[in-house]
Amino acid sequence: GPGLSTLPLEIAARKGFFHDENLDVLTITMRTNIAVNALLTRNVDYATPSTSSIKAASAGLPVKLIAVLLGRPDYFLTVKKEIRSVKDLKGKRIAIGSFGAAADLALRAVAKQDGLDPDRDIIRLQMGGAAARYASLIAGSVDATILTLPYNLQADKAGFNDLLWFGERMELPLSGLATRDETIQKNPKQVIGVVRAVFRAMAFGVANREETIQLMMNWLKLDRDVAARSYELGKRSWSDGGVVSDTAVQTLIDQSLSEQKSKDSIPLDKVRNWSFAEQARRELAIGKTGP
Repeated sequence: GPGLSTLPLEIAARKGFFHDENLDVLTITMRTNIAVNALLTRNVDYATPSTSSIKAASAGLPVKLIAVLLGRPDYFLTVKKEIRSVKDLKGKRIAIGSFGAAADLALRAVAKQDGLDPDRDIIRLQMGGAAARYASLIAGSVDATILTLPYNLQADKAGFNDLLWFGERMELPLSGLATRDETIQKNPKQVIGVVRAVFRAMAFGVANREETIQLMMNWLKLDRDVAARSYELGKRSWSDGGVVSDTAVQTLIDQSLSEQKSKDSIPLDKVRNWSFAEQARRELAIGKTGP
């Protein structure tokens, strides 16, 4: 749904950056799996779920990730106050969206980093979206969960703590732009226009704090305090130059192959194409460290 992960698209629409590229853009909210299917069946031209797009490409489907909006997970490990460290999660119930989803991958990785076996030491419960996970935490059904802004801020007001921002630990492309191989081949001018508009929006968001916070208040129906805190926390997750490292992409390829029980080797160019991001950076003079 609407949030920090797709904020650059909203900025690009409201500030006329898409219009400057002669693009008439309609954004449609969909579940992750539906969005990728809609892309493959030509019902949409671009999709934002990066992890699912990489997994689809790893399975041989004709899509590519062409840019990254969120390069670090905007997830927060929100816990009961008595939990002071990741190791304290041993034996605890943790609400996740679904097994194998990006938040679950992040949780498993952090658990391993801190010496826990994610399959034996923690109890992962599938609870659905952030609203449902937040409700399960408030109700006491779980001891911890993974939340995004602004749910973690609401949990903080309710007496829970953010134990960890996952972006401190890892790169993980959660939100981006993926399109079909045929679009890249047949309409590269449109692709570069979309990427250029979104990169302008990301640079605008970083450079114009107050206007962006006001936009968030209007768009997401947030009060000023929550919008400001969400902006400061959320912008840390935006990608560095609109791409992520090969290591981050390889992690998702490996996860996809594991789910497929495949021992194949998949080249990075099979799942991502950074040429448009690189061209847009050159044209807009946006460096790898921002505007």
